[in-house]
Amino acid sequence: MNDELVFAPEVREDVSELSEAFKVVIIDDDHEVHAFTKLALKSFKYNNQKIDFISVYSEKEAREVLPLHNDIAVILLDVVMETNTSGLDLAKFIRSDLHNEMSRIIIRTGEPGEAPERYVIDNYDINDYKEKTELTTDKLYTTMRTALAQYTQLSELLNKKNEMYTLLVTDTLTSLPNRTQLNYDLDSTKPQTLMLIDIDRFSLLNDAYGFDTGDQILIHMSQIILKVLRADMTVYRLESDLFAILVQSKDKDLLEDEVATVKALLDNSPFEIDDLSLYISVSIGIVNYQLGNIIQKAELALRKAREVSRNRVEYYDESRDYLTFIEKNNSWTARIAYALNHDDILVYFQPIVECATGKIVKYEALVRLRYEDEIYSPFHFLHTARYAGYLHQITQRVFKKSCQKFQDNDLMFSINITDHDLAENNFVEFICTTTQQYNIDSSRVVFEILEETSMNGNILATENLSKLTDLGYTLSIDDFGAECSNFSQLGKHNYESIKIDGAFIKDINTNKTSKIITESILFFTKKMSFKTVAEYVHSKEVYEVIKEMGVDYAQGYYFGEP
Repeated sequence: MNDELVFAPEVREDVSELSEAFKVVIIDDDHEVHAFTKLALKSFKYNNQKIDFISVYSEKEAREVLPLHNDIAVILLDVVMETNTSGLDLAKFIRSDLHNEMSRIIIRTGEPGEAPERYVIDNYDINDYKEKTELTTDKLYTTMRTALAQYTQLSELLNKKNEMYTLLVTDTLTSLPNRTQLNYDLDSTKPQTLMLIDIDRFSLLNDAYGFDTGDQILIHMSQIILKVLRADMTVYRLESDLFAILVQSKDKDLLEDEVATVKALLDNSPFEIDDLSLYISVSIGIVNYQLGNIIQKAELALRKAREVSRNRVEYYDESRDYLTFIEKNNSWTARIAYALNHDDILVYFQPIVECATGKIVKYEALVRLRYEDEIYSPFHFLHTARYAGYLHQITQRVFKKSCQKFQDNDLMFSINITDHDLAENNFVEFICTTTQQYNIDSSRVVFEILEETSMNGNILATENLSKLTDLGYTLSIDDFGAECSNFSQLGKHNYESIKIDGAFIKDINTNKTSKIITESILFFTKKMSFKTVAEYVHSKEVYEVIKEMGVDYAQGYYFGEP
C-alpha cells in the first residue's frame, strides 16, 4: 500500500484508562533481539495505547501464527533465519497469501549484504528497512511511532470505506441489504432461486394511515421474514414494499414450505402498530433455480401473480409470453445504451399556459429516444431504463439539453426526476454545476416528482429535496391523484405546485366523476396555496371547463404538441 500518508494527529495522553493495545509481532531467531525490543519499548504508548508483543522465532512458526491474527499493527521482521531469505519470503507470504496490506512491516537485518536495502524496497511491499546496529532505543522508539501512525491512518481510511460501502448496500429503513447488494450477490455462472414479495395495495395503506404507519409496516414485514428465514436464504428490501429472498438450495419442496410459512404468518398475524391492528396479504413471484436474468424473471412472475389476482404465488416458466417480454427488455437495454453513447436521447418541449392570460409561461422537458430514424416516447423505454440502471444518466442528459435550450431566454422550464436521481450522491452538485454553466437562475427550474415515487426511508433523497428548495429550485408533484393521493404527504416538502393527473382532465367536460375528483383536489390546493397545472388539455371545451374551475395553468395538445 502507498505509505505516503499524512500522519494522524496524536491524541493527548491524559486519559486514565488505556485503550486496547496495538499488536506488534517480533519475528527473529535471536532471543536477545526480542528481549532488547521489549525492554526498549516497555513504557511506549501511542494515542494512549500500549503495545502487546507476540514473539515468533522462525519462518515456520510465523507461517503458523500470523494467520491467527487479523489485527497486527506492526511486524518487526528479521531477514536471515532458517534461510538467507526467510524474512523476505515471509513478507511476500503476508502480502500475497494472507492478503494483509494493513500491517506495517519493518525489516531488521544484522546482515545487510544478504538483503540490500534498495533491492528489498524495490521488490517487496515493506514499510521500513533498518540494520540492527542502527536501531538504538531512541531510533526504535521513533520507528515504532512512525509505523503506528501509518497503521492508525490506514485503519481509519478502511473503516470509512467500510462505512460508505455499508451505506451503499443497505436499506436505511429496515437495515436489510438493498437491490445493489442483491446485484452483487447474484452469481451469473450458476442457477439460482429468487423470491419477490410485494405487499398488496400498499399505497392504499399509506393513503389511509399515513407514511409513518407505512414505514412501520415495512419494518414489521422485514422482521417477519427474518424470523422464518433459513440459513441458506438472504432477505433484501429492493424498493418501497418490494422484498426479495435469495435462496441457495435448489430443493423446490423446501422452497414451497418457506413460501407457505411466510404466507401463513402474514394471513394469521395482524400487524399491531400503535392502536391499529392491520392484516395484509402479499403477492409472490418466484424464479426457481434458473440461470440468467434472475431478477427480471422473478419480476415477470410477480407481475403475473398480481394480474391474475392478489394474494397469489406465481412461478416463472419458459412460456413464450415470458421469453418475448425478456427479449423486448434486452433489446431496449441495448437501444438505450446505444442512444446514450450516440447522442440519441432527445428532448422535446411542450408549452404550459397561464389560464388567466393565455400566455405561455413555461415548458416541460419531455424525453424521447431516437433509434434507426424512429422516435420513441418514454412509454417504450423508461421501465427498462429503471431496471437497467440508466434512469439517472437519462435525467442528466435531459437536464443539460434543457439548460442549453433555455440559456438565451427567461422562460421557466420543468423536468421530471425520479427517486433514482434523488438517491444519487452527486445529483444536487450536477444540477448546480449545469445551471451555472448555462447561466440559468435556479428560480426558473421546476423539478416534477411523480406522486408514486417512493422516498420513504431514503435519507439521501429527502436531503436532496431539501437542498434543492434551499437553493431556490421549485418542486412540483406530477400526476397528482393517480395513486389515491395522500394529501398529508404534501406538507413534508416545500412543493410549489401540483400537476393534476391527465386521467381526470381529458374527459372533464363529459365525465362527472372526473370533475368531482378535480374539484376536490382544487379545494385542497387552494387551502394550501398550491398552484395547479392541468395536463392532457386537448380541446377548447376542456380548457374552458378547467379555467372556470380555477386551475392556474394548462398543458396539452390544444396548445401545442411536444
